[in-house]
Amino acid sequence: MSSKKSIKLGLLAKKIGAKFEGDADKEVLGINTLQDAGSKEIAFLTRSSFAKELESTKAAAVIISPENKELAPCSIIEGKDPYLLYAKATQIFKKLNQNKDNLNNSDYLDVASTAKVHESANIGPFCRIGEGVVIEEGVSIGSNVDVAESSKIGKKTIIYPNCSVYEDVSIGQECIIHSGVTLGSDGLGFAKENDNWIKIEHLGKVIIGNRVEIGSNSSIDRGSVGSTKIGNDVKIDNLVHIAHNVSIGSGTAIAANSAIAGSTIVGKNCTIAGCCGVVDNIKIVDSVHITAMTLVTKSIKESGTYSSGTPLMQNKEWRKSAVAFKRLKDFNSSPK
Repeated sequence: MSSKKSIKLGLLAKKIGAKFEGDADKEVLGINTLQDAGSKEIAFLTRSSFAKELESTKAAAVIISPENKELAPCSIIEGKDPYLLYAKATQIFKKLNQNKDNLNNSDYLDVASTAKVHESANIGPFCRIGEGVVIEEGVSIGSNVDVAESSKIGKKTIIYPNCSVYEDVSIGQECIIHSGVTLGSDGLGFAKENDNWIKIEHLGKVIIGNRVEIGSNSSIDRGSVGSTKIGNDVKIDNLVHIAHNVSIGSGTAIAANSAIAGSTIVGKNCTIAGCCGVVDNIKIVDSVHITAMTLVTKSIKESGTYSSGTPLMQNKEWRKSAVAFKRLKDFNSSPK
């Protein structure tokens, strides 16, 4: 028998702000694809190309647009933006089955006497909470997390297991920090003395806004002096590196394996696709969209979409193109 909690379809639709047609009292346990959903799950149609799968779905209900609702063979959860409704529904099912046992009194915790931990916070075993740390209402911290001195974690933030929060890191409210994230490590800073590198100690902070999500194994360096700043509603994917003193504007999203070098400023509502590189000390204005594997080597002063790199082609074609590219300099030197 399933241990999952259920919710009535009518209530689910109300919670996500959707219209509903069908059996409002039917209870469901979760959400799945059209193809795999069972009789106690809902499904969703966000792309018309998957409409054929509606015919055979066994879902109890489907999230769908007004234009496609006549195709549904079951109850419907209707809205103009099915993808947005799908996102909201996933949050409902996530919260429905969360198990938050307060473990603040566990023998496996190391909490400094000067730390202020709200009584509603949930802290897992083998965590260390340093001197002067503030953990606010409703925070959830998984096992084996280290929160170092003078750091602050805002209300309802979730930190998953095995994260490292260095000293003087401020995390806003309702953030999600996935496993393996490191916040506040030193950036790459050295001065050369003869044949030796002299380390520049990083004395700044990391300041993270509200509703920020940071994917697993990403790293955000502290400022060398001053602060590294991540604005509200920024979304960072897995394996992203944000260097010291970088500033990321609110609403910007950064996909996996991208790296932004020191002291660069990225504007609001930008998107940086996977495997991009951004050099240091440049500025990118608001509403810039950078496509996958682009190398940004200079400031971007106008909003729009930017790309670099060579698209996929057959190897023999690529070889010819590479030879032609080397010869481009000859065109400039040719007599007119």
